[in-house]
Amino acid sequence: MFTWKAGKVAWVVALALVYGLFILWYGGQRAPVTAAEGEAFLARMLANRQSDFASEHPEFPGNIRRLVARDDGREFFMINLETAKPGPEAEAAGAAYSRTVVPLLLKRGSFPLFMSKPVGPVFGNFGAGIDRVAIVRYRSLHDLLDMSADPEMTRGGPQKFLALAHTEVFATRPVINAFQVRIFLGLAFLLLGAAGWWILSRLERRRG
Repeated sequence: MFTWKAGKVAWVVALALVYGLFILWYGGQRAPVTAAEGEAFLARMLANRQSDFASEHPEFPGNIRRLVARDDGREFFMINLETAKPGPEAEAAGAAYSRTVVPLLLKRGSFPLFMSKPVGPVFGNFGAGIDRVAIVRYRSLHDLLDMSADPEMTRGGPQKFLALAHTEVFATRPVINAFQVRIFLGLAFLLLGAAGWWILSRLERRRG
């Protein structure tokens, strides 16, 4: 039998459950990737890439090994500095890459966090040829390597290089981070819970 008190409790419990599921998905802390795991991921990544990938990016294996050696199991942010190729074919390739990579990111609690188009350099000329800056949040290095080794990337990965004339990608750990998703979403759920409780309380009084 429905009671207003039970309805209010159920509302709060449902919100807490949804928030708990989000926290599990969002993650941000797991065991660091071991050297053996890193080598296994690297072998899968290279096997999935085009045959000329290793010759075009000889720095890739060493960079991955250094990331594995420094891994602490926590979330990090990948910075992408991109120079786009002109023309509709490149735009179509970029859209195809997004359709492949975004579901793979979300599956692993990762997502594009920030994207912008540079207006122009102020000091120095390093950014003069950059068309777009993108920041992607990864739940952990394990998730990045697992996604990169996914066979789906065999189809989507080449599209990225068809869309871009050049790209620089490097991993960063936050020192100051004002974008605290857990806190912001937790506050939003608290407000939503309070609002729902208040609405149900008003309905209870009206229907007495």
